[in-house]
Amino acid sequence: MGFRRTPAEITEIQQTVSDVEFVGGESLSVDFLTRPEIVRAVLPVELEPGDQPRITAQVSRWRSNCVGDFDASAIYVSARYGDVAGDYVLTMFMDSDVPMLFGRDLFGEPKKIGRSTLYRNDGHMSGVLERGGTRLIEIEADLAEDSGPTTLLGRNFNVKYQLAPDASAVVGEPTLTMAEFDQQVTVRRKAEASVRLGSTVHDPLGDLEIIEVLGGIYVETGMKASCAPVGTLDADAFLPLALGRADYWPALVTARLPQPA
Repeated sequence: MGFRRTPAEITEIQQTVSDVEFVGGESLSVDFLTRPEIVRAVLPVELEPGDQPRITAQVSRWRSNCVGDFDASAIYVSARYGDVAGDYVLTMFMDSDVPMLFGRDLFGEPKKIGRSTLYRNDGHMSGVLERGGTRLIEIEADLAEDSGPTTLLGRNFNVKYQLAPDASAVVGEPTLTMAEFDQQVTVRRKAEASVRLGSTVHDPLGDLEIIEVLGGIYVETGMKASCAPVGTLDADAFLPLALGRADYWPALVTARLPQPA
């Protein structure tokens, strides 16, 4: 019965999540600088800002050996944990619940549902993330020539945690995870790019002030992914960021019970 996995099924599941592959990926990204105090405000206290107050906005689409095909968008913040440089995943959006639950439950990625779309017209590309009728990411990019295949190793920091049922606290110590992505890039095209970030009360991407656009890049790539815990965080200090990962529930009131006379 599927509600209670058999030993053979458990072994198969564990083999799948220990050999994660994302294949046939197309990704359009833009790097920009923001104010240092913004970076400090959105990072857990245990992470240090990167060498520059850099933020990356990305729209992409993928195939996989674990969650099917999906479209995605994300906001990454340059960060460092000890001597290890990477990107803190501030927010992510998937087009279905399958990749959302996989990344959130296993890696600790801050995922929500959103509609991501890539468009191409010869050497021009657009990337759009929309959620709840609002465009949260809009990228426009004019692509340069392909610089050819290469290999890349990306590192992302995420947090796994549990909220108390009344949202009054983070239960236990949040776990800082580091995901590594060993990429085999087949196409790599730098771009003159622009990016616009929109906001709602639930997704305040527009609060990430764009001071200077550093440039864009389009890649076609496949990658192996792995993830491991690397540390713990202070629960009280992380609570505001944990609640910031969720929608703003007070804005979602649609009805109330009648009040006693």
